[in-house]
Amino acid sequence: MSGILKPDGLRGIAMSELRCDLLLHLGRAVAQAIGRNADHQPVIYLCHDPRRSAEPLEAALCAGICTGGGIAKCLGVLHPGAMALLMTAEDADCGIALSADDAPYEINAVRLFAKGGLPMTRDRLDAIASLMPASAALPAKSHRNCGTITHEPDAAARWLRLAGMRLNVPQENPERRLRIAVDCAHGAASPSAELFFRQLNAEVLMLHRTPDGMNINRGGVCHTDSLAEVVRAQYCDAGFAFDGSCGRVIAVDETGELIDGSRQLAIFCQAMLDDAQSPQSAELLLSGAVTGDRTNLGFLRYAREHSIPLTQTQTAPRAVMEMMRERSALIGFDGVGCICFPDLPAPDGMMTAARLLRIMQRTGRTLSALAEVMEPAPQVTVPVPIAPQWREIWRNDPEIYGYIKECRTALGAKGRLMIREHPREPLLTVTLEGSDFMRINELALVLGENISLTAGGSSGESPRALI
Repeated sequence: MSGILKPDGLRGIAMSELRCDLLLHLGRAVAQAIGRNADHQPVIYLCHDPRRSAEPLEAALCAGICTGGGIAKCLGVLHPGAMALLMTAEDADCGIALSADDAPYEINAVRLFAKGGLPMTRDRLDAIASLMPASAALPAKSHRNCGTITHEPDAAARWLRLAGMRLNVPQENPERRLRIAVDCAHGAASPSAELFFRQLNAEVLMLHRTPDGMNINRGGVCHTDSLAEVVRAQYCDAGFAFDGSCGRVIAVDETGELIDGSRQLAIFCQAMLDDAQSPQSAELLLSGAVTGDRTNLGFLRYAREHSIPLTQTQTAPRAVMEMMRERSALIGFDGVGCICFPDLPAPDGMMTAARLLRIMQRTGRTLSALAEVMEPAPQVTVPVPIAPQWREIWRNDPEIYGYIKECRTALGAKGRLMIREHPREPLLTVTLEGSDFMRINELALVLGENISLTAGGSSGESPRALI
């Protein structure tokens, strides 16, 4: 089990890979590991998105938690960032979220949170893994000291109050009213997004907010065309698209142009710098920001021009937040879509969108004007299929290494090449950035073809030169 329980939890096809019996054992191990040296029964919060598999998997977790002597408090459909924020204010010893970001409904995932909503440490994860049945499981609790299950339908309302306090929403003389469109991707944001943005004095048009268990991520960050269309047609000031877990947000300005995470990061940094009276301005120049290694080159140029120190780390919210705490950084970005703030224990797409909205309200500027602070570098990403036996070993192949080296030479000092392997499928994603879109598009396609030829995705053709 120690090889299965990763820092970001468990993930797989619901019921066949992420099985109920596995989650029953996991729930018991979590309760026993958390409660082993405690003087009380461990209180464990659970939340989930609206996937069809969520409730049976949650039931299995709850049964395991009770078997291990824990108290399971089911918060219902709620995004992980909201549960994590509740955990900062309420007496929960641990949190478990069943939510799989932008994956289709057949996939599900388990994420574990430590006290205060923070990511669980590697030591604690190892302690949980050591109590799984394949290791040295402890005996189950008896009928006298087993745990209990409670359902808390007011969890979303509690989060709304707490989030409003974090955002300093004025109760009287509210700031200017903006018209926004919100795409929930039929995910965890669906029940609460409208009320959340209305408390920010926004007029809200809702899209993709009727989950049926199988339509999650139809819309949202994966499919933003309909959101951009509504923003333009309904004369909205902005639009916000979430993924199924509501950790990521893509903004759309009043013209329908997408404002990705790198540009959002620049907007937040510029807002701090513009407020010279705020201590945040000096702190940003001292402590800087943390970014994942896939952050757009345009932001790296922006940070350099404004003397903002940058620390780069892995493309993962967990890694970004750990580095932020280590460096006392004021803001972070995982390079894909999650903005991280030091006062939030986990990325929260709705809180990120709300803070963008608050900047628009305070400054009176449009989102397109705010986004002008950063010129994004053109970027191209192409999928590259490889043969299953080439997974991992493509990295050490001299022929593929030669193609990559040739591409980097063609890009020059002002460009960048990134290659990622899909965690579950024999697929690479090749991403190029540079100053000339047509050129990097050509390079990306040729590099992808050459890698695929070598790594078994195609045959019978000769590789093409990149230079």
